[in-house]
Amino acid sequence: MLTEAAGAVNAAPRRGGTAPYLAVGRHAVEAFLAARPHDVDRVLVCRDLADTLSGLGHVRVEYVVRDVIDRLAQGLPHQGVAALGRHPSAWALDDLIAAQPEIVLVLDEVTDPRNVGAILRSAEAAGVGAVVLARDRAPQLTPALVKASAGAVEWVPIVRVVNIVRTLDALRAAGYWTIGLAGESSESLYEKGAIPGFPLALVVGSEGEGMRQLVRRSCDRIVRIPMLGRSSSLNASIAAAVALFEVRRLATDRLVGAAPPGAKP
Repeated sequence: MLTEAAGAVNAAPRRGGTAPYLAVGRHAVEAFLAARPHDVDRVLVCRDLADTLSGLGHVRVEYVVRDVIDRLAQGLPHQGVAALGRHPSAWALDDLIAAQPEIVLVLDEVTDPRNVGAILRSAEAAGVGAVVLARDRAPQLTPALVKASAGAVEWVPIVRVVNIVRTLDALRAAGYWTIGLAGESSESLYEKGAIPGFPLALVVGSEGEGMRQLVRRSCDRIVRIPMLGRSSSLNASIAAAVALFEVRRLATDRLVGAAPPGAKP
């Protein structure tokens, strides 16, 4: 269904509701259409956009002047397209434990939406089965986060939890090794045995302070990414990507023996 829209588009929430999910940019919109077409209310396309999006089907499309999407995007690059609809459903912790993916990523107070979006993009590329975020001290799925994820929010299950420490304890009880990432650790991520086995939950701390002490204590092991240059640390999203792909390499190559959970120290 194609319609013309000359004026402003009302993206405000209905009374008593929440703000609609907004994806801006071609990658984010096409992922939304591919993953959850029935949750897409409408797609906005600039009238001067020559090419078309894939996967539109019977989705309502509104051709608008570029200023309309500019206002919705609030400064984010949008490539002339945006989509509004319903938010993806979050997993409960019980869903995660039941699914038991091989690799889980846990973010402890990583609060920058663009960093979280970039981390989600890396997590999806590395085949992470789920990403755990705190319910209150983590960003919501804002347009900036969705844009930075390049559509990964549509493919990686997100688990919102009340308490990260209790969540790690639950994962350990379910057979997960819990491995924290911290620059001051004496053990390198690349040392033999640093990753003792799978399933595994990798914990990444905040941009400034890293993991909180209580979270560290809930980890079976703390490892670092060796730094060979003058820089003393990496951005949280870069550190997460480096660590995730090393973990994925080990999971794929099976260079580490997957000890049974009962063998943990």
